Amino acid sequence: MISSLSVIGFGFALLVLQTALATLVPMHSFAPNLMLPIAIFLGVSPQVPLVRGASICFVLGYFLDAFCGNPMGLQTFVLVASVMVARGAGLRLFPQGRAFQLLLTFLMALLSGITVVALRAIFEEQQIPGLGEDLGERSMTLLRSSLATAVVSPLLFAGTRRAEGGSLPKAEERAASAA
Repeated sequence: MISSLSVIGFGFALLVLQTALATLVPMHSFAPNLMLPIAIFLGVSPQVPLVRGASICFVLGYFLDAFCGNPMGLQTFVLVASVMVARGAGLRLFPQGRAFQLLLTFLMALLSGITVVALRAIFEEQQIPGLGEDLGERSMTLLRSSLATAVVSPLLFAGTRRAEGGSLPKAEERAASAA
């Protein structure tokens, strides 16, 4: 229970920090989704039960919706789905290397962004233009945001591991215990 509250507190602090930083430094299309690496970490960690990971991501997604002014439930749905996709894929190779972590985070951020755009196109009135000249700009924004999310993900994985109370073994510790 305390580690869940710690992860939620860590995510909330990240949202506050990103909001404060965005008032000083315009990030626009380079704004990372700081909650997605937390969701991926909780999804691939064998020590975190699926229900607990999904519950944490539900709260973090709700906070993200409130901070971003999104329709309530949009990021909540996407974060909970991300935990389930990461768990369902059975990605136990995730802790094996930083390059794999970056690649997985980049791909999940792309998938998450595409999902958000698709859900907005389906459920909102035509505020988002359809396929047309704006498609290239939206694609570049999605790529930039996904890249920014991947770049900051190692720091967020380490922070989430620490918020979990260090109860999750690091790759070096698992390798040493396996030998």
